[in-house]
Amino acid sequence: MRIAIIADSHFSSTNAITCGKRHCGIADIIMRRAAFRIKRLIKPDAVILLGDLINDGDANNGPADLAALFTHTKLIDAPTIAIPGNHDGSADAFYQVFPKPAAITDIAGVRFVINAEHDEERPGYNAWRAPAGCDLLAAARKDWSGPIVALQHVPLFPPGSCNSPYHYSNADDLCQSMAAKGVTLAISAHYHHGVPLFAHNDVNYLVAPALCETPFPITVVDIDGQNVSTHSECLRMPADLQLVDTHMHTRFAYCNENMAPERIAAFADAFGIASFRITEHSGHLLYSSKDYYAAQDRDLPATTADRRLDDFFAAMAAANIPTAWTGLEIDARSDGQPLLSQTDWNKAAFRIGAMHQLPSIHRKLAVSEDQRRDEFLAIHNTFLRCGFTSLAHPFRVFRRGKLPIPPGCFKPLVAMLKQTNTAAEINFHTNEPPADFFRLCIANGVKLTLGSDAHNLYEIGDFALHLDFLRQCGVDTNLRDVLAL
Repeated sequence: MRIAIIADSHFSSTNAITCGKRHCGIADIIMRRAAFRIKRLIKPDAVILLGDLINDGDANNGPADLAALFTHTKLIDAPTIAIPGNHDGSADAFYQVFPKPAAITDIAGVRFVINAEHDEERPGYNAWRAPAGCDLLAAARKDWSGPIVALQHVPLFPPGSCNSPYHYSNADDLCQSMAAKGVTLAISAHYHHGVPLFAHNDVNYLVAPALCETPFPITVVDIDGQNVSTHSECLRMPADLQLVDTHMHTRFAYCNENMAPERIAAFADAFGIASFRITEHSGHLLYSSKDYYAAQDRDLPATTADRRLDDFFAAMAAANIPTAWTGLEIDARSDGQPLLSQTDWNKAAFRIGAMHQLPSIHRKLAVSEDQRRDEFLAIHNTFLRCGFTSLAHPFRVFRRGKLPIPPGCFKPLVAMLKQTNTAAEINFHTNEPPADFFRLCIANGVKLTLGSDAHNLYEIGDFALHLDFLRQCGVDTNLRDVLAL
């Protein structure tokens, strides 16, 4: 049984980005990032939200802030239990937004006991549990021989056993009761530093650290019978890796969600990225959204009315994004030429190439896999000679077309990349990169880049999947040996 725990996100839509150590003003973005990390990598049996999801539940914006976080947590594809904390306002208001769990809830062979209704706040942000809480524990153990996990917001632990300044005033009695009823694990939150897993009288205790503080940890618990282990999944990338995000979009992309240029650098820094490159779609800056795909398929003149390329470069400069970090994702036309004039090409300090449509797929032509392979390779044979730092999401065009990658594509494309000194981009944005292709790149000395392809701020520099993918490709250390940047 695997549990993912999110504690103390402290979102506030009215706060600045930070409030002391708390990243309250961007906690909604952090929560969305957490939801995708849980869904795509952690893949737990259950998710626990341990309270203080927002910073001020009694404020006018409290219900809206709770609703915003609930929208993000709905992206998680696992049973979820949410309990309120002291910052969330009343329990009644909290459960008007989040589903109210049963006091005793069974998930994947583990019984969860939720004591929110029996806990009362005490001075100093402490708590006290009514005797009914012990009765609930007895009811949970009756006719149940499996693991029991007790959930609460305020830290519950035997007096003197850890350094948390917050506690239950009747903790001694509660812990004795848990030991008597064979509780496997007590999980708490509230103390932002957290307390690592420890055992006392055969009961395991854990205080999960706060999501709102660097490095934005999700606590993962694995339960196997009575054996319990934990580790952290941090949303911030390890600073020592000095990772570079070579593929990000802005508000100029038709498909962007919230990529305000002036916010990008702050998020890149918060998420531990050493540097980044802005790479806006060349076609989005030259054509209307209606004409964008047509312009890749045939010679369609760009109009002055649709041109936004100069405005894009001006906006990046106004947002203090370094010129050397400002570039373009240049679309491939059906004839292999870039969807960009030479004059505009020279304005970009950083360039990556990308195929966003294949003519036979776009035109819905009935062709064989061999013909589709030859078409794909012929376009790239011309396109890559233009000179790009990297080739973005090399085979995503087939995934978007709901078609398999034609056999025989990998070796010829690797040879082209090597000949033109172009890196291959690892990209998970609506994409699943083929491991065999990237293993072939590594074996042949073709460098790699990491691209978030961020269209939403939560995606910036989120390379957990990329790093896991590199490990699958046989690269666990010495990333500098395989990365172009």
